[in-house]
Amino acid sequence: MKRLSLFLVLFALMGGCATHQQQGQALLLKPYYVGDKESSSAILESNSDAHLPFLLDASMVRFNTGEFREAYELLDESEKAVKEDETENDLYSAAKVAGEVLFNREFMDYEPKTSDCVLVNMYKGLSLLGIKETNKARVEFNRTLERQRRAVEEFKEEIKEAKEESKKMVAEHKKASKPDSPHLDLLRIQSAAKESAYESIPDVNQWTGYGDFVNPYATYLAGLFFCTKGEVKSDFAKCSTMLKRVQGMVPTNKYLKEDVRMAEAYASGKHTAKSKPVVWVFFENGLAPDIEELRLDIPLFLTGQPAGVSMVSFAMPKLKERDSAIPYLDVTSGNKTYHTKELCNFDKVIQAEYKVHLPLTITKAVASSASKAFMQYLAQESAGQLAGTLTGLFTCAITRADTRTWLSLPKNVQMARLPLPKGKKLLLKSPDGQLLSKVTLPDAKQTIVYIRMPLHESTPYIQTIVLND
Repeated sequence: MKRLSLFLVLFALMGGCATHQQQGQALLLKPYYVGDKESSSAILESNSDAHLPFLLDASMVRFNTGEFREAYELLDESEKAVKEDETENDLYSAAKVAGEVLFNREFMDYEPKTSDCVLVNMYKGLSLLGIKETNKARVEFNRTLERQRRAVEEFKEEIKEAKEESKKMVAEHKKASKPDSPHLDLLRIQSAAKESAYESIPDVNQWTGYGDFVNPYATYLAGLFFCTKGEVKSDFAKCSTMLKRVQGMVPTNKYLKEDVRMAEAYASGKHTAKSKPVVWVFFENGLAPDIEELRLDIPLFLTGQPAGVSMVSFAMPKLKERDSAIPYLDVTSGNKTYHTKELCNFDKVIQAEYKVHLPLTITKAVASSASKAFMQYLAQESAGQLAGTLTGLFTCAITRADTRTWLSLPKNVQMARLPLPKGKKLLLKSPDGQLLSKVTLPDAKQTIVYIRMPLHESTPYIQTIVLND
């Protein structure tokens, strides 16, 4: 009995790990969301948290305040954590799955999503462009494309593994149970859980990504790099392929047509140094989905005899959409105004990945909760009501969903493409005509203007990155 009480305290303390990380994120992002550079930077100076996903959000704070080298270093540290996760051996991977079932995902290190990994390399490439380290940026944009290519194969493998893992859990539980004793009917429990979960998230079946789980923003920036920084014919061919692919995913974006024409000119050798200077405006708008906990109750099906615990509660992560800052951005150059057009909807990217993982997410959550509830049932049967109550408290204390995520990502990314104005000045306005900022452009042939606005009341973060002088 004392041991059980000790376990309860121990795991309640363990549960504080993810909570503490999220508190650190919230503290950092509160000033960041409204554009308070000084406060968010001061928090970073005093916070030495070297764990994901805090590192990812910290890198975005640095990136958006123009501290590109610091952003790159934080992203590089994040990627090292990602690689450790990717290169773990089969035995360790199996131990993680077992630990997730026995305890909870939130007790373990944050496991970055595939979409996170793609964006780490993309933002590393952008950061390196900001400090004019082109050769290193080339490596990162190649890795961006390679990660997306691998993502297709990985998702297919994960779907297969999810089905196999479910069967394995059922088989192992039957093997561990005595022939004449009751045991969990995991197949029925999982079936009931999936039905309940899909009823609670009715839109999930309508969620669609961009085909093969590609992020158009990452693909576009990689393509643009190989056009503007191309050195050999294969670079320009890659540029043309990437930009045409993005145009196919976002056919309503009129600016992409001009980029595809540019890419074709590069690929055919017809693009010349005399071409008019170009400015690309990228507007990262609003906030990508947060994650909240969804708790559901389902019957605890046992074979052999009725269960002492009639229902089991399980917890799983659920996406929570957040808002755009403004519908679009007006970019005034001279006497002409350009409206930004959507390049990538991050909601779609994240929803598509969530949808793929959902069956395995449910399977693990249910296996975890059902196993703990079965422990409560056995404790109550063998040691009485008090043991069952203590086991129930233990179950309740550690039945939580992992709601950690990369919180500083945008809801959508929009773009505009325009010639360099004679006065080298741009006015950025909201759709209602409010002046958000004035931008002075460098005297360069090809320039990126990067604008980040998390909330409607945010002071925009604005950076310029020269592609070619």
